[in-house]
Amino acid sequence: MSIPQADQDEQAKAAPPPDDSSVRASVARLVASGKELAEAELEWAKVKGAVLADGLRKWLVMAALALVFLVMGVTILIVSAIIALVPLVGLLAASLIVAGISIVAAIICALVARRIFTELFSGDTP
Repeated sequence: MSIPQADQDEQAKAAPPPDDSSVRASVARLVASGKELAEAELEWAKVKGAVLADGLRKWLVMAALALVFLVMGVTILIVSAIIALVPLVGLLAASLIVAGISIVAAIICALVARRIFTELFSGDTP
């Protein structure tokens, strides 16, 4: 029985060169193989970094657009609240009421954010 040509080619590739059997040649091949592996790992890291940077760039654009639309929505909500209150209390009072509620909401959100931030960096995490 003869070995198929594909198996012979595979065995020829897997076998080390028969002419160099010294330790120095083996170490030289090992170093060369290590360099090739390091270069391949570096290229893989570059590709992975490029893919990650592209994803982060897309995320940043979408997050910025979301923030713009959020600000627009809050602005429209505030203006609508003022317009709704004008017939009941007048323009100045409606503006002051809505501004006061907005400032109180901002203060509450800032205090919650500060508490979360300090808990994040304190040593007493559960």
